[in-house]
Amino acid sequence: MAKFMLIKISLMAEITDAGALREAALTNFDTADITSDDHPDSADWHASEEGQEQRREIAAEDNTALHQLFDTAKVHGLLGGLLDGVPGAKAAGMSSMVVELEGTTLREARDAWGKREGIPWLADLPESAD
Repeated sequence: MAKFMLIKISLMAEITDAGALREAALTNFDTADITSDDHPDSADWHASEEGQEQRREIAAEDNTALHQLFDTAKVHGLLGGLLDGVPGAKAAGMSSMVVELEGTTLREARDAWGKREGIPWLADLPESAD
């Protein structure tokens, strides 16, 4: 019988230029080959109400824009590789999500992150020099 372990690795991103983020996400979205059962052609999907709504969300929301650019295949390759060379273990799955944190300073964002993850001391970490 197999046993499964969850390894949680979190990454916090600082949005330094929301305009550039959203512009890049819209470019990525506009060139993406997206289809659905109702719209098997990508151009039809992009012109559909669903496609237009998603495009409006990318243009208006940092969270949606970042998620549009988030390359899950690349992340899976990087994180799955963490178990390379670990005897008796292999990557069995991956999930990702983009969650907006409260706060406008790094300390406030770390505090929100720490409360979310149950790590109360996270806000007290020293800020990096970069």
